[in-house]
Amino acid sequence: MSLKIKSNSHFDTISVIQEALLKWYSNNGRHNLPWKVNDIYKIWISEIMLQQTQVKSVIPYYQKFIQKYPTISDLLKAKKNDILKLWSGLGFYRRAENIFKTCEILKKKHNGKLPVNYDDLILLPGIGKTTASAILTFSGNGAYSILDANVKRFLSRLLRIENTTKNNKYLWDYSTLLLPNDKASEFIQAYMDIGSMICTPKKPNCGICPVVKYCISHTKGFLNSNEINKPKIKENNIWVMVLVNSKNQFFLESVNYNGLWRGLYSSPLFKNYGELSDWIKIHNIELNKEHTIWKFVHHLSHIKFSFNVIFYKVKSNKKISLSPDNWYNLSNIEFGMPKYQNKIIDKYKSINDYN
Repeated sequence: MSLKIKSNSHFDTISVIQEALLKWYSNNGRHNLPWKVNDIYKIWISEIMLQQTQVKSVIPYYQKFIQKYPTISDLLKAKKNDILKLWSGLGFYRRAENIFKTCEILKKKHNGKLPVNYDDLILLPGIGKTTASAILTFSGNGAYSILDANVKRFLSRLLRIENTTKNNKYLWDYSTLLLPNDKASEFIQAYMDIGSMICTPKKPNCGICPVVKYCISHTKGFLNSNEINKPKIKENNIWVMVLVNSKNQFFLESVNYNGLWRGLYSSPLFKNYGELSDWIKIHNIELNKEHTIWKFVHHLSHIKFSFNVIFYKVKSNKKISLSPDNWYNLSNIEFGMPKYQNKIIDKYKSINDYN
């Protein structure tokens, strides 16, 4: 499907839509978000954090990150584990790794600064077409339109076409066509705010939409296939061996569970009880046959994990064959941990009256 403009009246409609969205944003947009600045560094961090994550979840992480690394010069000195620790709990940890990889590239190729041209910026890890466009436009280094999930949903409804990958080219073209020559930054922010606040995935609030009279879906009805099909939630069992020594130190190791939580630190993970049994035999751990198993559910966006947790108090480190470098005091862990590990630690504290 290609974009065709058949008459001047179509351009008139585009102009009206532009004015309506900009007016709505001026009166109702989210102007007080902490990354509403011109600093390309801070905008970059916020855009990476906002990938696949809601604004309300990002705000506290962004604030902590910028407090720790207020400038890109500060961030360039950080180690990967420092970044992962700040990222702990936000999810999609590859984004944190991409930030670190980008820093390494900036030091080698760009004199420690983010490039302000599109062709160079889009080559950096984790920066796609929409992210590059948002970073440059918000920082005043160009005017580029975007097509994130909110904008794609809004435009597919406005035009009444299926919100599918095959229509991405058409939606990109229309998104670019709608972008005004002036106030591009405000306009693409209006795009995103409309999708997030009004043209929501379920039960869109059409009654207060500033362009409802131009929305073909509102006039002719929404398409059944309008929404992107959500992937089926997978269910997965996972086993955890929690080892605590006489000093209340936890045995933690760097994990990578099928690509998840890569680079974070956790109690040892296993895909099934058989793997766990083999592991404890190899490391000379004598597990009581009457041990209890604590169970809890932990959700990712696409997986429902049923955790099976065994707590084991190590009386002597001499018998077991585990690295002495992997025992950590809870008050002095310098690495990022997944959210599930925090749940495990909280449970341990509650059943052992830990202070």
